[in-house]
Amino acid sequence: MKTNTLLLGLGVAALFGTMTVSAATTRVWTDSQGRKVEATFVKLDGDTVYIQLANGTVFPLPLNKLAAEDQQIAKTLPPAENANAMMAVPTNASAAQAAAKIDQLVEMGLQKGNIKMAEAHKKQAVEDMKAGKQAKPFQPVGPNPLMSDEQFVRRVYLDVAGRIPNYEETMAFLKDNAADKRAKLIDKLLESDGFSSNMYNYLAEMLRIKDRLDGADFVRGTPYIQWMKDEIKKNEGWDQIVYKMITADGKAWDNGATGYLLRDSGMLLDNLANTLTVFLGTDVSCAQCHDHPFSDWTQRQFYEMAAFFGATSTQMGNKDFPNGNPTRKLIEDASQIMESNGVDPQRYRNLLGNVLGANRYLVNDVSENRLKLPHDYKYKDGNPGDAVAPKLIMWSEKDKKNPAYDVVSAGVKKSKKDEGGVKNAENLRDNFAKWMTHPSNPRFAMTIANRLWAHTFGMGLTPTVRNLDHPEEAYNPELLQHLSNEMVRVKFNMKEYLRILYNTKTYQREATTAELAMGEPYYFQGPVLRRMSAEQAWDSYMTLVMGNPDSVKNNEADLYMRSIDMDLTNPKLTATDVLRKVNAVQEIGKKQNAMMMAGGGLEMAGKDDEMMEGKVMKYGNMKLMRASELEQPAPGGHFLREFGQSERILIDGGSKEGSVPQVLMMMNGNAQKMLTDPTSLIFRNMEKVSSPADKVEAMFLSILNRRPTLREKDIAKKQLGSNGDAGYANMIWALVNTREFSFIQ
Repeated sequence: MKTNTLLLGLGVAALFGTMTVSAATTRVWTDSQGRKVEATFVKLDGDTVYIQLANGTVFPLPLNKLAAEDQQIAKTLPPAENANAMMAVPTNASAAQAAAKIDQLVEMGLQKGNIKMAEAHKKQAVEDMKAGKQAKPFQPVGPNPLMSDEQFVRRVYLDVAGRIPNYEETMAFLKDNAADKRAKLIDKLLESDGFSSNMYNYLAEMLRIKDRLDGADFVRGTPYIQWMKDEIKKNEGWDQIVYKMITADGKAWDNGATGYLLRDSGMLLDNLANTLTVFLGTDVSCAQCHDHPFSDWTQRQFYEMAAFFGATSTQMGNKDFPNGNPTRKLIEDASQIMESNGVDPQRYRNLLGNVLGANRYLVNDVSENRLKLPHDYKYKDGNPGDAVAPKLIMWSEKDKKNPAYDVVSAGVKKSKKDEGGVKNAENLRDNFAKWMTHPSNPRFAMTIANRLWAHTFGMGLTPTVRNLDHPEEAYNPELLQHLSNEMVRVKFNMKEYLRILYNTKTYQREATTAELAMGEPYYFQGPVLRRMSAEQAWDSYMTLVMGNPDSVKNNEADLYMRSIDMDLTNPKLTATDVLRKVNAVQEIGKKQNAMMMAGGGLEMAGKDDEMMEGKVMKYGNMKLMRASELEQPAPGGHFLREFGQSERILIDGGSKEGSVPQVLMMMNGNAQKMLTDPTSLIFRNMEKVSSPADKVEAMFLSILNRRPTLREKDIAKKQLGSNGDAGYANMIWALVNTREFSFIQ
């Protein structure tokens, strides 16, 4: 049967035409413009109709795009028996197939968005006419044009590897004529050290990972940092990473995953609020003190959730030492040993206390759930000081049948003397973690899917990635639900999920440069134009200086773990053992200094030389390493901090706002001087060619990853004519200070 193509505005004309589909629910559908297509009815979901084409593709379309008669038919037809299976992406779908489905849903979102905007425009036009104003014509929004190879290579390196490509990487991609070179580059970058570094930076900002934990001298975050990097490198699933963090036991240097709970040691309620925000997209911090004013959460519900951690301790108390706390005696004995050797013990007393104190921080579970309602509790469902039994929150009535909730029942045991289920509560954290990371949890997969979408496109599908309490109000609810399903389908493999996003046409379109009105929805015509993060800017500088910034790693975690660990519960522990540990801690600084290669020039940068093996280069007072390898966060005044690196106090605490100190640092700081140094990598790339025109092209390809325009070539010619070879440094300075360098297009 030959039919006319309908829904041309959705950009799927190639899928329609001559089709024959044989099924009980198959019919010829007509759109509002009289165009026809034969397809199988799948289901009606809200104001969206799903039909299956002859090639098996399930296509969503707005109900009001159909002719009036067909709209009524769609409202009366029952869903296909296997509707969910028909709509799902096949389990073994390729990245390209999965990407095509996303593009389809983005197109549908654009169409629905245009309908909403047209309705709003019509109302505004009426208001304008009443006010005697001339109404503006309606401008529908369409997809942005596909980006060029020069734009793609720069964006994909920044988004996947966290840095710009170097000169050789840029040229290799631009010279490649293969039709699938973009997909191959995505695959290559996802397997690179750069991906691990960039993903670590993202998670570290989200999880507030720090080198030095608040309120705990000498309890370093380095084991947690190294553990997280290792998990990313081995491509552990997000559900498993989170499960390990929530259930971890022991000291930080024995089990780096304990760093998540130790990060908020002694602050159980704050840690829970962060946990719910980061992993489940629900902002309930208000409910710590009172019923939430803008959500259904009550203070009691918050405490019931917190009760899953009420039997968890993050610091050893006096009761945890079988023979009493040995700290004071060990310090006294160590002081006597130092005195007998002519050493003033007062100089080392604080250090002794800090090293011993650090060994008191560990995560373990005690036999009693200690959580109680606060002393100022004021609601009728409890009294101040009441014990609280653990209970999970539900977002809707249908959650009662959700299999995610079944895993908790075994974790709360009750005895006759314990009707509230408070004492004898076993495996609480384990059961909480199983519930939270369960594939059927209503928010877990959706939250990380939305977060990584925002990480890729510059915006989430909701106004904030920290609150998903109303997913039906997302900019594109169907897409948000689909992305959640995709995260489950790929078994929480973040790398595979991102591979799909990067292969979409939506990602590979030019960035939207128009300023987005606050509160207005965005329908993802393409990614949004955004500034580099502080880490991307720094790592791009390191690329321009070193060529391959992934060659240098920070091994401080290993040094730290080997030096400080001791068992305070071991009766055989002596003051001599403690002094050996203190000495080992002091040696860390000496070993780190030995790893540094000082110097003002960059003649060694980027070279694979035996002298450089394991060395960390410096320029002035700056260590030349990727942001992920530096102190977390960098110290105040560092390039990273000036450019908005998070202080790791707030979730997602980084900033991409410009500032006067940034401008001054870009114009006159050491980072800028590094790039214009005659020994820099940019100059060495320029030395590979002879003519001034070719040198200028090499400069542009190194910094902006594109060739100069005719106008830029003319400006460069004049600059060199006026300043000679000094003009090259002037141009490098100018290019690094351009808006184009600082933004991801």
